[in-house]
Amino acid sequence: MKFKLKTIENKRKSIWGKGDKDTLKFLEETKIKGRWLNLAGGDGRYNLNLLKKVDFVIASDVDKGALNKLRSNTPTKYKSKLKIRVFDITKKFPFKDNYFDGVFCTGTLHLLPRKILPKVFREIDRVLNKNGRVIIDFATDLKRISFAGKFIKIGKEPLYKLQEAKNILKKLFKNYRVKIYESEVRPEIVKAKIPYRFSSKFIILIADKK
Repeated sequence: MKFKLKTIENKRKSIWGKGDKDTLKFLEETKIKGRWLNLAGGDGRYNLNLLKKVDFVIASDVDKGALNKLRSNTPTKYKSKLKIRVFDITKKFPFKDNYFDGVFCTGTLHLLPRKILPKVFREIDRVLNKNGRVIIDFATDLKRISFAGKFIKIGKEPLYKLQEAKNILKKLFKNYRVKIYESEVRPEIVKAKIPYRFSSKFIILIADKK
């Protein structure tokens, strides 16, 4: 459950790389189907993996440009199974109750303040079918170090620790059948506007709605 050091060079690919190997392995091996929401999907690091498994994906993000890149990079044969939707996940989701068979969210929830997480969870729960599945990752103990040696913080991100995050997630998903796995991101270079070296611990949570 380790990352190899890598540099992200291809501008047509996600700036976040190919994705965590444990998350990719789960997506490859698990049986998922139906209509899925890729919540805060960005420019599509995992979106093609979802499209290959399920019947339909709505990829969402607050950044329309990232979603346009996601759609542009999607192979033609999968585009009929894809729709993009721009919205802010801290607001009410623009979908009916029980609309999705699954919700997938990576690389985002750890950026949200503690008081916002329950609100986002309530919306995830609302749009998810009975017996639906949630797959999320949640980064903790993260480090973004610029090439000048400075720690880079995104906005007012709360910087969760591993045990704290596990406790929060268990509480939020207390009415779900939950499996929690721990992993880590070993140092990798992210070529964002200000390039940095990233590492963290993180949680993969699989929760089935009862």
